[in-house]
This record gives sequence, structure tokens and C-alpha cells, in this order.
Amino acid sequence: MLRFSVVPQYRRLAVVALLFACGQATALGDRAAVVEKASAPKIVRAAPEESASAAAQPAPLARGPLDNTAALKRFFEALAKIDDGTAQDDVRIVQFGDSHTAADLETGTVRHDLQARFGDGGRGFVEIGRPYRYYWQDGLKSPGMTRDFHAERGKLEHGKFVGDGCYGLGGVCLVTSARDARAWAELASPSSKIEVDYWEQPGGGSFDLLIDGSPVLTVKTRGAEPKSAFQSVVVPDGPHKVEVRARGDGEVRVFGVTLDRDRNGVVYDALGLNGARASTTLQWSEAHMTEQLRHTAPDLVVLAYGTNESADEEPIDTVSREITLALGRVERAVPTAACLLLGPPDRAVRTQSDNPYTSDAGTFWATSPRLEQIIAAERKIADAAGCAFYDQMAAMGGPGTIAAWADMEPPRAQRDRTHLTREGYAMLGNAFANDLLAAYAAFRAERGLAPKSPPPAPPLLPQPAPEQSAQPNAGTAPFVAIPL
Repeated sequence: MLRFSVVPQYRRLAVVALLFACGQATALGDRAAVVEKASAPKIVRAAPEESASAAAQPAPLARGPLDNTAALKRFFEALAKIDDGTAQDDVRIVQFGDSHTAADLETGTVRHDLQARFGDGGRGFVEIGRPYRYYWQDGLKSPGMTRDFHAERGKLEHGKFVGDGCYGLGGVCLVTSARDARAWAELASPSSKIEVDYWEQPGGGSFDLLIDGSPVLTVKTRGAEPKSAFQSVVVPDGPHKVEVRARGDGEVRVFGVTLDRDRNGVVYDALGLNGARASTTLQWSEAHMTEQLRHTAPDLVVLAYGTNESADEEPIDTVSREITLALGRVERAVPTAACLLLGPPDRAVRTQSDNPYTSDAGTFWATSPRLEQIIAAERKIADAAGCAFYDQMAAMGGPGTIAAWADMEPPRAQRDRTHLTREGYAMLGNAFANDLLAAYAAFRAERGLAPKSPPPAPPLLPQPAPEQSAQPNAGTAPFVAIPL
């Protein structure tokens, strides 16, 4: 059931409306059954099951500043339905962001924390194949593709953005016209329903969907007009290998797959692009972004930008306008969803000084003054838009923290003083999750609802990506300003 209806929007957000123009299923085996070719990724679910795991996790940070928790009312109401056993669907969170989100280490921690508390509703949306060199997501193993598939996310030519802006929920897609072109991924996260998200268009080709090596569905992407399309299969609950294989009868554009489970719980989509800024979302077709978001029907949308903007030279007013416009797109697409701006974590730059504690020939690492300006601007935007705001730099310990974290043993930040290590991201994600849970507990108390206790066992943390640990965001043109 698609949980979206167009309703009047009452938030006072001054935005400029920027509008960018932008198969039939066949079962091939009894291992999976086609359940729909519609715009709804939902299934009727049984009562939620408690989720718990035995892995250790880093000690949580002190609670960071989560502002305007009243803006999370609809999100908390959805969580309360899970707690009270009246939920008819998952609680879905969608986070758009830069390399911090793309790494899925912090978001993976938040995902595991919330799923341990409210139940595992499924891994959510992931790409398959290699949309970019260092693509990695928690629960995703050994993604790959043949050379006949290529990734598309738009590009800059002579300073102008080129592309139709229709790249799926994650902002990047795989395209091919070649026969037997393949893209695949092993999905370690369990799922009982797998939905493939693709582009339907005049002259579109066909592809086969294979689950665990067996063809289960043939998808025809030819349609009267260009639009997003979705088809789903039910599978035995557990991990699966997913593959798409083009038939060579026209262009095929695949956005990714959504992993769902037949139980109510939390789903957390980490939709990050290395080097992205809030302005990246403005280069997408708004109509396409809208249909993708409405299909997902999130209860909470998080925008996590600011790190790359802190290395640019654009005026802060321009950055504020871009963040406001990006938020406006979200609010027009899903006005019933709660919204949250996630301020960037601390970022340090080399500074000339007579500081006696300099570490390198008269220079030392200090928090970027521009980053602090961007955080202040985001707080104001969130307040004006009726959104919550979370200050990640404050949650880390304030300005100067990341420089100290990089010198710790083991380090919590990488040597670039911009990215965190797995341990640092896990601690920050744990702090964010704890603050959300504390605000939710206060919401229940204000409503006179009985308190709910989380399961006693800590959640699993996301596993590190081997090829990403040394240089997580190399090769990310065209949007890279600093190597995020």
C-alpha cells in the first residue's frame, strides 16, 4: 500500500520552484513468485519480532544537540505504532548525503540501533553492480558488473550539467544495450521480498532478474512514456544473490533493488554520493525525484550535506539557498514526512600559527571556520522550515575534536581530518541513534504512553569495506571538490 497522499503544505519554507524536465512480468521458476508491478513496495506484515544481536559496540558518546524534536512528531507516531502493535507497515527513513552517508558506516550503525529497538523491516534500497569504484553498503557483498554496463549520474561539460536527471533514488544508475550484460551483488542482509527499480521508456529493452543463480522474472522496460517502474518477487527469508542480465533488445536502465521483510520494523536507506553537495539534488529531475520518493513513502527524510560546501568558495548565502531548495523538493514530494537536517561532522584544515603545540613546521589542524558558518546556516534553515536539526560536530565534542580523534590510538578519524574511521563513525552514529531514542521516549511520556524498553543485547555494527578503508572516495568526478 503506497502511503502517500497529496495534502496542503503548512510549513513556512520560502523556496523557488525549480522544475527540471527531465514490463510485463513472467515467472520463470517456482523459487520466487511475482507479486506486483505497481508503485507500492509494501507487503502485509505480521506483528514485529524483537531484534537483538550479541556483537560489542563502542561506548556511546554524550548526548548531542538535537533541536526542534517537535518536528519529528509524525516519525515518532509511526514508531509508536510499532511499539504498540498497531503498525501496518515499516517505518522508513531516507537519508541523502555526501561521502559520510555513502560510506554507510555511521548510517549503518544508526540502522542497526533502530532495528534492534523496533525490529528489522529490511535492508531497504541498495545499488547493484558497481555504480562507482568504491561503492559499498552494509549488508552488500561482492558487487560487480560486466563492462557492457556503465554507470550514469550526469556529468559536467564546459561548466554545464548534461543529462536527463533520472538516475533513481540513489542518484546513479546502470545502463546498457548489450546482450548478456550483467550486474550483480550478494546481499548478506536477509530479505523476503526483492523489488527491482528501473526506467520504463519508449524503445526500452528487457532484462532477466536472477535470484541465487535462477531466473525468476523477465522485465520489459518498454513503455509509452518515460517513468520509474518497479517489479517485485517474494523469496525465502534470508540472504540472496541478485543479478540482472540484459537481453539486448533495447536500452536498459536499472536503478537498484529494495530489500524488504515480512515483518514490521525500521528501514533506513543511505543514499550518499561521494563529493555530493545539496546542489547535486538540484541537478536531478524534480519530477523523477518526486516519483521515487513517493514510491518509497518515507516517514523521515534526512539531508546530510555541508562537508563539501565547507571546502568551496561559494558565498554562504548561496549554500543556504541550495540547501533550502533541496529541502523544498523533499517537502513538495512527501509533505507528510518529517524532515531533519544533519549538520556535518567536524572538519579540520591546516592553519598557520605560533601555537606551541604545532605538529608540522608552524602549522596545526583547526576546525574550518567556514564549516561552523554552514552549521549555523543549516540550523536556521531547519528552524524556518519546521524541521529538526542535529549538530554532529557538537555531538563529537565541538570544534577541534576531529584533529584530536585523528591522533588517537586507534584513531577515530582519518588522516585527512575530514572522514572518520569505522570506530569514529560508529560512535557518532550511536550518539545520533541514542538522541533520537531519547527524544522518542520523551514523546511517549508527553503523550501518556507507557514507556518501552529496548532489547538488552546491543546491535550489530556495520562491517568495514576493505577497499574503502584507505581512500574511501577516490575517483568521484564530476562532483568532487575535496577527495571525499
